[in-house]
Amino acid sequence: MKITGVLAVVAVLASTPVAAQAGDFSYSYAEAGWARVAIDDSEINLDFDGFFLRGSVEVTDRFFLFADYLDVSKSGIDVQRYALGVGGNYPLSDALDVVGRVAWAKSEVSGFGYSADDDGYLVSAGLRGRPGERFELEGSVAYEDYGNGSDDTTLTVGARYFFTDMFAVGAEFQKFEDADAWGIGFRVSFGD
Repeated sequence: MKITGVLAVVAVLASTPVAAQAGDFSYSYAEAGWARVAIDDSEINLDFDGFFLRGSVEVTDRFFLFADYLDVSKSGIDVQRYALGVGGNYPLSDALDVVGRVAWAKSEVSGFGYSADDDGYLVSAGLRGRPGERFELEGSVAYEDYGNGSDDTTLTVGARYFFTDMFAVGAEFQKFEDADAWGIGFRVSFGD
């Protein structure tokens, strides 16, 4: 997926009608799920399976703290990724928010007696929209930099269905330079 694909998702989100009873988005939640990362470059072609954990706590109406954790493995190779940061949101309407995040990020790879880790930063910007009372869409562009020429731009699209105001199931796809990632998860929201 190229940046034009994300821009198309953003255009769809921006043009969605305001849901009748959409209300504010909750930025306080806990989420867990299954993840798969497929690496496909000139040297490596592997599919990793594992899980992810995410959490966010709303500090004010416009700011939140968040944490992400990913743990995937394949044939004795383990990959872990952490991110801790702060985010902000600004409503464009009752059913559409602009969301930005800044975080410290760490990546670890180990296996077969080899171990490496890098830490750096992550910045992202995107939209979170609700085209229906129980359905939510997200699209974002993120940039991660671990120094020493190790950086990546990630395009993310996701959808979530809320069974109640508190419980939801969702799916997400991420496109990295040399990898694709997707996941399915369950979210419990707290507050509005």
